Amino acid sequence: MTRGKPRVHVMDRISAWLARGVIAFLYVPIVAVVVLSFNASDVTYRWTGFSTKWYAELAGDTDLLATLLTSVEVAVLAATLATVCGLLAAMGLNRLRSRFRGVFMAGLFLPLVVPEIVLGVALLSIFGALHVGLGMGTLVLGHLVVTLPYAALIVFGAYGSLDPSLGEAAADLGCRGWTAFRKVTFPLLRQALAAAWLLSFTISFGNIVMSTFTNGVGSTTLPLRVYSLLKGGLTPEINALGTLLVLFTFLIIVCVGVRQMRQVLTGGNRSPQ
Repeated sequence: MTRGKPRVHVMDRISAWLARGVIAFLYVPIVAVVVLSFNASDVTYRWTGFSTKWYAELAGDTDLLATLLTSVEVAVLAATLATVCGLLAAMGLNRLRSRFRGVFMAGLFLPLVVPEIVLGVALLSIFGALHVGLGMGTLVLGHLVVTLPYAALIVFGAYGSLDPSLGEAAADLGCRGWTAFRKVTFPLLRQALAAAWLLSFTISFGNIVMSTFTNGVGSTTLPLRVYSLLKGGLTPEINALGTLLVLFTFLIIVCVGVRQMRQVLTGGNRSPQ
């Protein structure tokens, strides 16, 4: 037993350093983006002093801000549709017999294993065959195909964990149909639906492959615009935009964390009845 202790200690140290390396690999680029957004130089590889002029440049770049608004609109629509469709799919699949449920689940989660470029080419072919003009509608549908499996997976797991007797108990108490869903099912699924919506929003907002095939005139998203700008070289203006997005994400995480902490403290302070 004594001989085994040094080896365990060495493995613990190696695991700790590997964990530090992974954290550094994830967060060092983010820190670099934030720092370089305040670079006064026109190029990112040479530091010439502290300046906030790139944030002013970003505020005056109407084209870039328009693509940001487009990405937000598409992400909100796609996330909302994916969450609603995922909820309906979970409720419907829960009522199907086992042999049919497996077939429908396989079709629903198929986009998770099919390469996204194949899905994009397939949708573009369908839109072309139907003579559908590319625009916001096709862009939202394309993002819905990508985000729906993730939302359905989260909601399906949460819905399957509910006690089946809750519906019968609600019916015995006079709650049927929409009333039972609004007062019983929805409150229990609220956190899962929020998680599905946020994940779908994130996937849609950062999507570039599907957007390449389904966007049209006036529906260019922010990732596509940034990608086109990168062909001419990375500018601190892009770093300024990335910094604002990081700050916005951090604020969302803080708000969600504070809310959950309040729920934990409130639940812990409740006296047993």
